[in-house]
Amino acid sequence: MNATEEAVGHNVVEARLAVYRFLTAALDKPTAEQHEWFSNRSFLASMEQVCASFGVPVPEGELAAADPADHEARYIACFEVGLPTPPVVLLASHYNRREPVTAVIHEHILFYHRFGATLSASNREPADHLLSELAFLLHLDRLFLKGMPADSLLLARRDFLHRHASRWPAKAAADAEEKCLPTVYRTLLAILAVAVAEDLRLTEATLAQWRKVMP
Repeated sequence: MNATEEAVGHNVVEARLAVYRFLTAALDKPTAEQHEWFSNRSFLASMEQVCASFGVPVPEGELAAADPADHEARYIACFEVGLPTPPVVLLASHYNRREPVTAVIHEHILFYHRFGATLSASNREPADHLLSELAFLLHLDRLFLKGMPADSLLLARRDFLHRHASRWPAKAAADAEEKCLPTVYRTLLAILAVAVAEDLRLTEATLAQWRKVMP
């Protein structure tokens, strides 16, 4: 990889880090600080920028609930409670009809251990939860910026996206539309679906190009 290619690669990684950090912060467990962010003009500006990048319509109307308690209740009603399941489930295993839940979770854990990824103390969700998957994708990009060989990172990213992280967000986004979730969450899930699909396409293309130049 020459200097120009390396610079382009780093630019792509930095842009991807920014998108996944935004999605992680916006879809994380609700807090008073997150509610304040949602209520701030800076959140709308970030949303507009990311929507433009991925061709997703900018949401209209209010993005934040009235107060932190309503903000938390809205998130819980969307993603955490419901019979028989919440309106939208943020677990990869929920959408995987081919394998047992335990097998899906175990494979996630194997990916994480292989690359030294550990879940944050604040993340008590299963290994196949959206927040855990995004944390791992961010971890892979940080390893790239630290100089870890790109070949193993590309292979891991391609396999993880193909096997798990890109397989279910489009279904979750469709569920959000069908069940009329608040516009902010419908938009965030639509962005997520496009972002992981594009991530997989770019990773596959980069991997194919890398293989052509390898001796």
